[in-house]
Amino acid sequence: MTALSERVLPTTDTPGAIAAGVPAYIEKLLADWAAPADRVPILAGLDAIEARSLKDYKVAGAKATAAQHDALLTLAMNDQIPSGGVFFEAFRQLVVTGYYTSEIGMTQEREYLPVPGEYNGQFPYSQVNKVYSA
Repeated sequence: MTALSERVLPTTDTPGAIAAGVPAYIEKLLADWAAPADRVPILAGLDAIEARSLKDYKVAGAKATAAQHDALLTLAMNDQIPSGGVFFEAFRQLVVTGYYTSEIGMTQEREYLPVPGEYNGQFPYSQVNKVYSA
């Protein structure tokens, strides 16, 4: 799950999913909060990706390369592995939610303004640098 979450939101000029603590967020969410039925698509999808990695690349999913992870996620996204489509949508949402609710997502990827400045209804969109969170 750790490597796959980094492929959904990789490190670029800002930290990626691993640095933001997304894998721990997902594990905690699934273990402590999610209903058993909500865990099924994630766990089934991870099992299917693991099986496909062993079949295609002869390595465990955790030891696959970034290119192999991308290929496995693409198979899941295109519903070409068992439970793939349902897994991919749920997993991607967990990664995005975990990232953008983390400190890194809020302060480095976005600009956090606890008290936004004055309202200007005619502010030119071309002058917007980042998306703001409050």
